[in-house]
Amino acid sequence: MVKYLNKINISTLALLGIVAGFVFPYVFLVMSAFKSRFETFAYPPVWFFKPTLENFENIFNNLNILFYMKNSLIISIICTILTMLISIPATYSFARYNFKFKETIAYAFLALQMIPGISIVFALFYIANTTNLYDTHFFIIMSYLLWNIPYAIWMLRGFIVAVPIEIEEAALVDGCNRFVAFIRITLPLISGGLVATSILIFIGVWNEFSLAFFLTSLDTRTIPTTIGFFMTHSGIKWGPMFATATLGTLPVIIFGILVRKHFVTALSFGAVKG
Repeated sequence: MVKYLNKINISTLALLGIVAGFVFPYVFLVMSAFKSRFETFAYPPVWFFKPTLENFENIFNNLNILFYMKNSLIISIICTILTMLISIPATYSFARYNFKFKETIAYAFLALQMIPGISIVFALFYIANTTNLYDTHFFIIMSYLLWNIPYAIWMLRGFIVAVPIEIEEAALVDGCNRFVAFIRITLPLISGGLVATSILIFIGVWNEFSLAFFLTSLDTRTIPTTIGFFMTHSGIKWGPMFATATLGTLPVIIFGILVRKHFVTALSFGAVKG
């Protein structure tokens, strides 16, 4: 019994240590956002200090941070909605119908996920310039769809396959057509998968940097790209940078907390049934 308890304690301590290692950088970032300019540059770091809002006042007054957060929100929401609207019927066709080159096309989508966005960013940049779509919400959203749709298809495929086809066939016998059976039967059963996929897509778009950095300029610049504003010839403005990063992560964290139960349930379902 003692050995068992010791194992539990060791395992618990090891787990807490790993969690602390991942959480510490973020805690340090948030703490630094509330430090004064001199405390930010202090070495060794100051751990006990009087919090100040001067860094947040700086980015609200001089950077207009809400403008960039609005852009990120618009792009993330629209991209998530479009991705799901396109991916759901596409995934259903892969899961339920047999057609020529079905698996080849499916694996082609998977291959798209392996292409780094930075590798074709200059091609996208050229297309945007020649079509007068540079620095527009439309083009950056379309660019994100190139990666998000294949990802969503592979993410959702396991959830749809896990739903017994006999349930849909029973609905067809009762008079439903294929579309109605899908809407009334299949979609509710994979709601957890839809939530999980939407969350991951939203977070991915919100945090994306490379495409947004090259394909946006003034009108559609997103929150991750503002990091360049704090690297000046006189040095790095650490305080405002930490404050911007704190605000930039806040919506995602709040969103994750609100839907965490659905997210965990969906991933557990996919792990067991997919």
